[in-house]
Amino acid sequence: MTPFSLMHQSKNIRIFRDSDTDMVRAFVIGTITIMICGVTYISMAAGYGTIVPQLFYFPVLYSTYFYRERGVYVATGCAIAYLLIAASFVPPDPVIVGGVVAQALLFIAVAAGFSFFLNRTGTRYGVLLQDDAEAVRLMIAAGENERVEFKLESLWSSDLKKEEIDASESSEVRKYRNNASRFIIARSIAGFLNTDGGDLIIGIREDRIHNMIQPVGIENDYRKLHEKDRNPDGYRRMLVDSVIRKYIPEIFDTANRFIHISFPVISDRMLCHIRVTPSDKPVFVDNGNEEMFFIRVDASTRPITGKTLTHYILTRFPPS
Repeated sequence: MTPFSLMHQSKNIRIFRDSDTDMVRAFVIGTITIMICGVTYISMAAGYGTIVPQLFYFPVLYSTYFYRERGVYVATGCAIAYLLIAASFVPPDPVIVGGVVAQALLFIAVAAGFSFFLNRTGTRYGVLLQDDAEAVRLMIAAGENERVEFKLESLWSSDLKKEEIDASESSEVRKYRNNASRFIIARSIAGFLNTDGGDLIIGIREDRIHNMIQPVGIENDYRKLHEKDRNPDGYRRMLVDSVIRKYIPEIFDTANRFIHISFPVISDRMLCHIRVTPSDKPVFVDNGNEEMFFIRVDASTRPITGKTLTHYILTRFPPS
């Protein structure tokens, strides 16, 4: 296997996955919507227009479940189609017209509400293994940004010798010693939790000089685990127990709401993909001596303190 390299693209690209499965789903959504438009037109022409519009909720809910951001667009399209059809048959009665407009707006409201519910509960929408690999492939192609971060390993500091730690120029290594790499992973996760969510991909080597990205996999991390744990389940347990439980304990019991771990294979290399959804409350990293608050700024994770922290929390997590 020859690892591939990719040129960085714009840092602000929002990634949407368009795998073969996505194409099939788009075809299904489009076909169902067109059929519903036809049924709605015929029913309204025959004078039966009160129940049939509810059929539009099928493509609205289906698209929102699989593609949360896109669901609102589908709902908007359904609303416009419904209004255009109704315009040919609805009499100019303010009450009736108001009811039609309210029904159209309800499509959008339902999509927005369902999307909000899925994000709040951390429910992972239907992602097949090939979909996840394709999503990660697109993230690698676009490079790091405010929603995507790459790490080479999560256990690189675990076998550092005392002499290497003392001679290191890294403040994290000198402070956290053999736990430095785990702390850095926890910091990245917390940054995504406190901002807009995002994707942390482990097993990626970045060559910033030549502007290249190389998927190398997590095999080096495997060698630092107990032999029985050198598999995806063991790696997941390591992340949960020695990263989330240790450094982000306040979300440990509800971690499944916000953190989803998968292991896509890219160019014959197994990566670890940590998908993080935004938290509904401030999340601090506990290093044992202090609690630290991190946010995602552009393509980096940064701590904030003092008045900046107070203002950010009041703005990002307003009291209910």
